[in-house]
Amino acid sequence: MKYPLLLLVTLFFCNCQASEKEVKTTGSSGWTLVYKHDKTGQKIAGDKAELIHAIRGGYSIRVGWGWERMREGSLLRLEHMATPIFLSVIQEKDIAAVIDAHPLLESYFDIQQQTFREEGHIWQCVLSTTGTFNAKVYHRATGELLRDMPQRHHMSWFVEFPSDGPNPKSPPLFQTEIE
Repeated sequence: MKYPLLLLVTLFFCNCQASEKEVKTTGSSGWTLVYKHDKTGQKIAGDKAELIHAIRGGYSIRVGWGWERMREGSLLRLEHMATPIFLSVIQEKDIAAVIDAHPLLESYFDIQQQTFREEGHIWQCVLSTTGTFNAKVYHRATGELLRDMPQRHHMSWFVEFPSDGPNPKSPPLFQTEIE
């Protein structure tokens, strides 16, 4: 009777240690969804203030968006994720993000056509927590604006937190004193 009890206690202790280790190694580090909104900018999940705090703290940010719609009798689903090259906190309540320009793809829907379009026009956009998404297409050689495509999208904003968690709140970047 003594040995089965000892075995049970040992298994329980090992299991607890494994779980504790798992939490420590995965913790809160890595990319974390901190804010998600619909195409009108209405909150779906998370906290916009946490996103602003992360921007002020210098954390890496990613923004994702996607949509689904019927086209020619097929349901198309598309998701994108980008790392902004420029971020703005506007009036301490909204965020705008500029995404680096890239050549247009032959197709964004067909996996067999994931190649750059022959004409090589450049696509770039600015997104905001109000749901706005303004994409523009430029002629690669001349820089001429070819298409202006204002849209609205659901967006998900991610922050890469270090393994020791977020730093204390950073003051607004316009303040001259560090608190």
